[in-house]
Amino acid sequence: MSWIRVRLVKILHWSEQYTKTDMKYLARGGFLSLFFQGVNIIASLALAVAVSHLVSKESYGIYKYALSIVTILSLFSLNSIGSAVFQSAAQGFDGALRRAFWDNIRWSFAIFVGAFLFGAYYLFTGNSTLGIGIFVGGLCTPFMISTNLFSSFLGGKKDFERQTIYGIYDSVIPIAIFVIIIFFTQDPLILILTYFLTNTLAGWFFYRRTIAAYHTSLHTEDHDMLRYGKHLSVMGILTGIASNLDQILLFHYVGAAQLAIYNFATAIPDQIKGPSKTLDAMLQAQLVHRTGDEIRSGMTNKTLWYFLCCALIAMTYIAIAPYLFALLFPNYAGAVFYSQVYALWILTVAFDPYTTYLSARRLVREQYIYNVAYTIIQTVGMFIGVIFWGLLGIVVARVITRLALGFVYYLLYRYAIARETSLVI
Repeated sequence: MSWIRVRLVKILHWSEQYTKTDMKYLARGGFLSLFFQGVNIIASLALAVAVSHLVSKESYGIYKYALSIVTILSLFSLNSIGSAVFQSAAQGFDGALRRAFWDNIRWSFAIFVGAFLFGAYYLFTGNSTLGIGIFVGGLCTPFMISTNLFSSFLGGKKDFERQTIYGIYDSVIPIAIFVIIIFFTQDPLILILTYFLTNTLAGWFFYRRTIAAYHTSLHTEDHDMLRYGKHLSVMGILTGIASNLDQILLFHYVGAAQLAIYNFATAIPDQIKGPSKTLDAMLQAQLVHRTGDEIRSGMTNKTLWYFLCCALIAMTYIAIAPYLFALLFPNYAGAVFYSQVYALWILTVAFDPYTTYLSARRLVREQYIYNVAYTIIQTVGMFIGVIFWGLLGIVVARVITRLALGFVYYLLYRYAIARETSLVI
């Protein structure tokens, strides 16, 4: 086996002249990441198959609507503190995990108040399912977000093995419990409570395991982390509302059943977000320590390889989508066309290295610009789309938003890297 390993290392080293990337680092973390993502995708698909066969469109639509309300409320906290924890951990500030946990709880007052008000409203109007579900979700969410910071911390520490193992259990256990529950009930309130309680408890367990593993170095703190986390969270409010507005608009304009169809149409293409986020995190951990000249020299190659891989994935999915739905989600055959159109967004993942650079350099102004641009373009596009074309309008608006933002990302990167390397453009 040793000669195979030596040969593989040589191949990876040879490929670096074309990819302009540390391929040995990428392979080491990438293998574990792909394994985790593979398990997560299989578990998510198993959940989707079970839901498509056992839960009515109305019940599932109500469940997704409640989760969207709580998700929007959660934006009014330190919603992006995970990115700040990742960077602090990458720089050796291990105390960031514990501090961020409590900082997020302290800044979650708006979630508790918002959940109480929304819950009271729906209870007053006679909808106890949404009233109780949103109230419980608001109580659990701050703790669920804080406990799940363990993954960002482990990613920053490049502790890929522990991140993978913990991540698999943290994802699979709640999904397994959810699947068991839907065999006995379709009650959307029970589904909502199951989601929040299982994810919160699982996150707490692995947060405590991570604290125990790094207890000797938790005294080193990054005093700039909270300030940077606040900036990211303000941006996260804007983008988060725009990202979850589709659920709200569809629920109110076309109903819970169409919302369920939409969620199944986007379910499989959205699975690419997991691996892409992991690759971005690994790349960011590298870029933190790279010079501007080193980054500029390899960025074109990275973007090209990203695009080629994404184009292959998107085209393959579009071709096989009808067969996947016939096999996995026969009750949602009407979602196939929407899913094929939505899959075009995968091509825009090729622009991700540009935003990763801006995050690695903590370029706050540039990040504000692209987050505001995303919010405006997507919000306007979805309102126009849902009013005139319903579900299809929402899908097209999301694809166009990502394409337009790709060029915004490129321009921001171009001017930022020029500044850093004193390059005239």
